[in-house]
Amino acid sequence: MSLTLPSVDDLTAMCGPLRTVLAHSGPVDIAPELDEVYSFEILGGKTLRESVITGDAGPALIIRLVEYSDPVTHTTRYGVEKWSVVGYRTVDHTVRLVSDTEYDRQVRAEFAAPSLPVGRERFTGGMATFYDATDVI
Repeated sequence: MSLTLPSVDDLTAMCGPLRTVLAHSGPVDIAPELDEVYSFEILGGKTLRESVITGDAGPALIIRLVEYSDPVTHTTRYGVEKWSVVGYRTVDHTVRLVSDTEYDRQVRAEFAAPSLPVGRERFTGGMATFYDATDVI
């Protein structure tokens, strides 16, 4: 018997939607003047999970789950940050399970439809060879 975990859609229906905090384009759910303080808090937050693709000059793509303190409400939030050489986006939630599930979804989605050009060799061993470091199996 296997345990079926709820999807991001199921979890957000129960716990409320993810909030878009930072993005290189498109709408966000925080005031524009707070962009820098949120960036600072998220970058300084505690990394809980991380998947990385490294290029010749360093990281080309990072997806990470981070625990941080909301600079406005001072509550603990769990962010899923996706940064690459082509853009960035961070969503967050107050419930870690929602963000954990979103992190897993984003890591798998990147593998299924890469946002960066990657060589064929990255696909030879599933996600273990696609990412240079990942905790998603």
